[in-house]
Amino acid sequence: MNLKHVYRVVVEGPDRAKKEVATLLKSIYQKNKNRKSVDVNQLTEAERLLFDAMEANEDPRSYDFASQSGRIRAQQGLKDRLDQAVVVSRKYLPRMEEMFEEAGVPKEITRLPFVESCFVSEACSISGAIGIWQFMPKTALKTLRVDQAIDERYDPLKSTRAAARFLKDNYRIVKNWNLAVMAYHHGSGLVSRAMKRLKTDDPYQIIRYFKDPQFKFASRNYLFEWMAMVEVDSKQGYEKLPEFITISFPKKLKMSEVIQRFQLQEKEIKMLNPHFRAPIWTGKVDVPAHYPVRLSGITLEEFRKRGYSL
Repeated sequence: MNLKHVYRVVVEGPDRAKKEVATLLKSIYQKNKNRKSVDVNQLTEAERLLFDAMEANEDPRSYDFASQSGRIRAQQGLKDRLDQAVVVSRKYLPRMEEMFEEAGVPKEITRLPFVESCFVSEACSISGAIGIWQFMPKTALKTLRVDQAIDERYDPLKSTRAAARFLKDNYRIVKNWNLAVMAYHHGSGLVSRAMKRLKTDDPYQIIRYFKDPQFKFASRNYLFEWMAMVEVDSKQGYEKLPEFITISFPKKLKMSEVIQRFQLQEKEIKMLNPHFRAPIWTGKVDVPAHYPVRLSGITLEEFRKRGYSL
């Protein structure tokens, strides 16, 4: 997607808006189909705005092509989701950036979850990708725990560390961070094939010229969507997660025991441990022995003073 080709913000229904744009495009073509270039003077004001959005493309045939079914797109419902994503992300991004820098990955790539999931930790795609980084089970199992009681894909911090490793693995293969980002979406194999076929490591050349059934609209736009979020998000401030400690217990135990013993707020503990699934919160499954748990509302010193021998 070339953002210069975004015509306008849709207020009315998307189908109606697309039909209106298609009509204008066809009108531009009809007025100029017998000419070698578009006569701007005969365009209406609405047609002229669309002509400018198309970067003043002078070939009349391009407007006929652009008006065809499937060529005009309208994106719905992202404003509210993105507003909420910005709020949620402010709590996690400072630590996420630290993790990426520790792993040797550019911290700007921490903005990928805006594109992947709008920073919704409970996000689950129809293909089974889960969490803010949208890890598939097969990929996740290499570095994360995934089972009925604990699924670390839901944890923004644990999954971020795994994403840093995955992106660094991509970089080792494609030798270019922009291409590593593209590979996050559709695999380093496809990107490597594109590089070999076109004999280039220029992502823009690949986006423009690479033809493959797997490399469609979403793949071509992925890098630009991430770049747009890096630019937009650079203007935002930060918040912080609640202060917390990370502890583990020598024996398995129920989460309700921990919360009651230390008089903690379940809502905050759930927010800090989103990778614990329903069986743990309902008490059907115990927290495993020696598995790290994040607790807020208590300091490490207080925890040690009270002791906890179960």
